[in-house]
Amino acid sequence: MRRRLLLAPALALLAVPSPGLAQSGGAPTPGPTGGAGYGQTVGKLVATRFTVSPGTLQPGGGPATFRYRVDGPASSVRVRIDLLPAGGRHAAKRLRLGYKRTGKTLRYVWTPAAGALTPGDYVARLVAVDRGGRTLRRSARASGKSALAVAPPPAPPASVPQAPVMIGAGFPVRGPYTLGDGFGAGRAGHTHRGQDILAAEGTPVASPRTATVFWRAYQAEGAGHYVVVRADDGRDLVFMHLKDGSITVDKDDTVVAGQPFAQVGSTGSSTAPHLHLEIWPDGWFSSDASLPIDPLPDLMAWAGS
Repeated sequence: MRRRLLLAPALALLAVPSPGLAQSGGAPTPGPTGGAGYGQTVGKLVATRFTVSPGTLQPGGGPATFRYRVDGPASSVRVRIDLLPAGGRHAAKRLRLGYKRTGKTLRYVWTPAAGALTPGDYVARLVAVDRGGRTLRRSARASGKSALAVAPPPAPPASVPQAPVMIGAGFPVRGPYTLGDGFGAGRAGHTHRGQDILAAEGTPVASPRTATVFWRAYQAEGAGHYVVVRADDGRDLVFMHLKDGSITVDKDDTVVAGQPFAQVGSTGSSTAPHLHLEIWPDGWFSSDASLPIDPLPDLMAWAGS
């Protein structure tokens, strides 16, 4: 039976005083409300805010946003967020944020990669350590709670049939696939600018048209490994989340229609293997007026070609 993946943050702060600082306690300082908010005083450091949103993470959707604030005499502390299985003592995932300033509310955005957490219940713990390197064991937790659910990958839409291993010569994914989120789907702070094509990792990716490789790069918090080609019809085609090490072309190389040049992956901000395809008729970010269009009509044409 499938278990729903919940992140029910019971948030605690472990703070470390500077050398020679008295280890005095105190009542938790009230902090901003909303989400999961806990205050904990250890020595003279206080966690006045720790929240997480949204309530549910969808595969391929927006990230989780953690907001936190630490007050105290130290100008900065080393911060991390631990995600622990409910009832466990060891973190299943550690998000290391590095040294952060005290006295102001900060934000950390995290998009879990595919397989980052196994199904189950988790608690989130905020950990702060000062430059003295010592950790106190005292803690106090204020009341309040919230839950963060990580939804399982959606089942393939019943209305979208599985494609044969080799379909139209121009289709970019050269193996079984289903269509995922389409153009204009909601995202955190923006809308989806292309079409997702779900396929097994390692499935070949081919150019639908004869083209010249215009750009090749990597974006850790977004597209992952991606390639932009300038097709013979003047449009730019963008292929995102490609498998690490699978790209076989470089800038200015020529690819012919149907020629594989990479493989489906899940790099960058991705929760499952898929190809994200964009079509830019006036050039990829060539001007402020240049915008992508819905790739679905072209994909349907290529599927039947």
